[in-house]
Amino acid sequence: MELIHLILRYLHLIGFGLLIGGWLTAYLSRRLKVNPAMLWGAVVQVVTGILLSAPLDRAEDAMPDGMKLGVKALLAILIFVMVWVPHWKKRESSSKGHFLAIGGLILVTAGVGVFWT
Repeated sequence: MELIHLILRYLHLIGFGLLIGGWLTAYLSRRLKVNPAMLWGAVVQVVTGILLSAPLDRAEDAMPDGMKLGVKALLAILIFVMVWVPHWKKRESSSKGHFLAIGGLILVTAGVGVFWT
């Protein structure tokens, strides 16, 4: 079970890399459009996040904090919706505020994951 947990964490990090890398690429190119890397990164993040929160034969003291999981789930759903809707509506570009909010939420979610112990 530990191997499965490590693989899921690895895939979760790859999803984060896709999400922030796609966002940075679009932002630095000044073309504020949701790209496939952002979309796939959001999907990978949500799926692996759900699987990581499931108890996989963990000891009772190793269970993640419920409040932290709730906050991370809320942020992940917000990011997923903010990335999916412009892609689904086939918009040529997003507003600057919308696009910056996606980047800000990505960074806040990473901060919650790292600093909330």
